[in-house]
Amino acid sequence: MTAARFRFLPDIALADIAFAASADSLGELFESCAAALTTTMVDRRTLRAKLTKEVEMKAEDSDGLLYDFLTQLIIMKDVDSLLFKRFTIEVSKDGKSLRCKMTGEPIDRESQALRNDVKAVTMHMFGINRGRSGSWDATVVLDI
Repeated sequence: MTAARFRFLPDIALADIAFAASADSLGELFESCAAALTTTMVDRRTLRAKLTKEVEMKAEDSDGLLYDFLTQLIIMKDVDSLLFKRFTIEVSKDGKSLRCKMTGEPIDRESQALRNDVKAVTMHMFGINRGRSGSWDATVVLDI
């Protein structure tokens, strides 16, 4: 797992939170996006690695895969009350499938510094781009 590379984008949307992520590989880009999503919801330093979950997903393209993956993390927060601290993600060469191993714990309002309740990933400005140098970039807007 590499250090997550993302930055929040101020003044993009009034009732939403936007971020841009970058990485040298598609798997690292997904890890950075997952870290940014989680950072929006909770101070990740207050999460412990109490449990491990694995997720496998497929989609028609890498944009759809990222959208579905981030949506799955929101669903796991809403339905299972789980937040994740670390992500190790392998994305297929064609960008249409992934395998993710993540560690985290159930939501605990006593020990975690909760932030925003993310409701959804929006399609506004959403997308993955490959830079000239071969790096990967993504822009994501979250509905809070």
